[in-house]
Amino acid sequence: MRRYRHSLPVVTAVLTWMLLAAPAAADSSTDAATGALYGLPIERIQFRGNRKVEDDAIRVNLSSQVGGKLNPELVRRDLRAMWQMGFFDDVEVRAEPTVDGGVVLLFVVVEKPSVRKILVSGNDEVGLDKINEVLDLKRDAILDVSKVKQNRQKIYDLYVEKGYYLAAVDYDVRPVNETEVDVWYVIEERAKVEIREVSFVGNEKISDEELRGLISTSPGGALSFLGDGGIYQEEAFQRDLLMITAYYYDRGFINVKLGQPLIQLSRDKRYMYLSIPIDEGPVFEIGEIDFKGDLIGDKADYYKRLTVKPGEVFNRSKVGNDITQLTNYYKDRGYAYANVTPLTKVDLEKRTVALTFEIVQGKKVFFERINVRGNNKTRDKVIRREMKVSEGELFSQTGLDVSQRRIQALGFFETVNVSTTRGSSDEFIEVNVEVIERPTGTFQIGAGFSSVERFIAQAQISQNNLFGRGQTLTLQAQLSGLRQLFLLRFADPYFLDTRWTFAFDLFNQSRAFGGFTRNSTGGTLTWGYPLSWESRVFLTYKLEQVGVSTGTNIINVGPSEIPVETSAIANLFRDGLTSSLRASMSYDSRNNRLFPTGGWYMNGFVEVAEEIFGSQNVFVRYGGFVRHYRPIWGPFVLKLNGEVGVTTSRNRDGVPITERYIIGGIYDVRGFRPRSLGPRIFYPGGPDDELRAQILGGNMQLVLNAEIEFPLFERVGISGVVFADAGNAYNLEQRYCAGSAGDAGTVSAKFDPCFRFPESITQGIRRSVGFGFRWFSPIGPLRFEWGIPLDRQEVVPGDNRAEEDLVFEFTIGNFF
Repeated sequence: MRRYRHSLPVVTAVLTWMLLAAPAAADSSTDAATGALYGLPIERIQFRGNRKVEDDAIRVNLSSQVGGKLNPELVRRDLRAMWQMGFFDDVEVRAEPTVDGGVVLLFVVVEKPSVRKILVSGNDEVGLDKINEVLDLKRDAILDVSKVKQNRQKIYDLYVEKGYYLAAVDYDVRPVNETEVDVWYVIEERAKVEIREVSFVGNEKISDEELRGLISTSPGGALSFLGDGGIYQEEAFQRDLLMITAYYYDRGFINVKLGQPLIQLSRDKRYMYLSIPIDEGPVFEIGEIDFKGDLIGDKADYYKRLTVKPGEVFNRSKVGNDITQLTNYYKDRGYAYANVTPLTKVDLEKRTVALTFEIVQGKKVFFERINVRGNNKTRDKVIRREMKVSEGELFSQTGLDVSQRRIQALGFFETVNVSTTRGSSDEFIEVNVEVIERPTGTFQIGAGFSSVERFIAQAQISQNNLFGRGQTLTLQAQLSGLRQLFLLRFADPYFLDTRWTFAFDLFNQSRAFGGFTRNSTGGTLTWGYPLSWESRVFLTYKLEQVGVSTGTNIINVGPSEIPVETSAIANLFRDGLTSSLRASMSYDSRNNRLFPTGGWYMNGFVEVAEEIFGSQNVFVRYGGFVRHYRPIWGPFVLKLNGEVGVTTSRNRDGVPITERYIIGGIYDVRGFRPRSLGPRIFYPGGPDDELRAQILGGNMQLVLNAEIEFPLFERVGISGVVFADAGNAYNLEQRYCAGSAGDAGTVSAKFDPCFRFPESITQGIRRSVGFGFRWFSPIGPLRFEWGIPLDRQEVVPGDNRAEEDLVFEFTIGNFF
């Protein structure tokens, strides 16, 4: 491979009349000339030969100055300084006398060539964009071979990080003309090195299996082709070594030492064998614990704040958490610069570690200014009103942490960073809130097919941060095989910059259930007020015209074929005007309202529809839900949901079917066909009076969901989920329970319209498990889920037709 070799430093100092020569004899002509220039004033300093390096960039490095006297020592210093700039292959200095009795100092340089292009070849597996991210060599820059070599190493490190442990990277500097060169990086990628075995040497107290479970460096598995599983990555391996060390520290091995890992390659260099030597040492326990320094109150209060106790195995993580808790204890009292230092005293004979927490509290600090940056669209007030601290207040670390969580929970920002800097004096501190905004407006239009709703067409315009005010405005239209929806919604969490919440909905909706269709047109008005940072109360008024359409002719009902009055059945499908008031209370500590991975979300409500409000439908509904989100391990997130609801009516005809609970399917209890669960009434129909089933719906429901969600292809927004569901709807009205309890014995408790507490709940609950995939696509969250019922039932008593073994459903929208 041909390389461009720059010449060795050649510095030629040709000074007129032998300026730099030491004087030898006073009567020689040379010495006379030298004496004539030595000490003369410098009138001008000029440069020749420099094309890219400006005169001023050179001049600033010179010791010789215009107006100063010509000094051989300063000239030598100037030559060294110019050479150290690294821009020149040759430097020549000349001194010429002027007619005015001065000297012109001339520097003649030969510049190094500049970099015209930076070219990469041989990179098939690693994209050029990734290589460009690590390169800091720039075009048109003066050639610096040492920097070229540094960038070669950066490319090699990138390949090692990607698993190409045997990759080779070389460089070639190719002259283009007298003043320019091209820099070529030639890459020989070779195959990735696959890990065949990871072993440990010297570990006695902690098993190999336990240590392997800690690290990401491991032999490849069946699905390794989907990612980088089983491929050696240097950066990940170094993190693994730190994880092993931390694991030992947390189990009392304070003297653990990890030796230099041994890496062996197979003969064909395709496989790697890793061996990690470990010197565990003995296990140490915690000895005496004490506190000193600036203490607030009695020491007994400090001991109560600790999780570590004397006599237990030393755990570095617990000690670190206790340091954080003690530090925050001081910071929440205004001591922003408090420092807690753990002083340890190791007793090798007793194998104990005595701890003394030394506390320096510093001065009390107040918030001086709160600066908000990065919000190009969102108004400052939208961010500031979520903060639990304000200017002039005493410093509080907990207040800052809660403020950051609340701003992040808005869902308007990709990242939220809250930091502090010193204020105008030591008694003040400034808060810097830096955000990166994410798009909050969506325009969606599309069509598709859902196993639940068959054909789907929808259009939606939504803005969750309207005009940067934190308001929500949604206009939605949806048409499918099971529903038709037109919706206009507006919500303002801080109405007119007050603490009141205001929202309204206008809607027209049709939803198809088993045997009937519910049609409704109306709207809601909602007012809310916060009780605390997480809790709010709401009052909602709803006015809704409800219509029912059905072609079902119900004649008889019940497990015993005892006739039920036709009027009672007809009144089940009555329609009318609903005018109701709904009072509710919510608690929301989710870390993100759109994509939560932690926190609680709870709601309880009571809704009353009475004639005094002008309502034709009379009922009382109460219930609520509890939801919890928690990361359990790595990227795995546990999500729990529990819902309960009860609807009763003073009307002698009971609760109409339009207000009953009809559940089953992808929106509540998966693994069953949509709207197929709950109590049923049975009637003979058809030419042979075959017994048929009609879903009655319940005026009580119970739904429980548990699922674990985890990323599969995070880059494209695809995640996996496994779940377990349970629930059912129950009828509490005896008018639809024909006959005695004995008659009901011919019907499965899963469909029994006769409610008996508690056996109806325990025996009637429906259960399922399943798995699925979710894709956060441009048209919204798509759900693909397979549910497996754990208690399949016959749909009609005595009929061999049963529920399905596996139910696949997919739809658009989040679950909970």
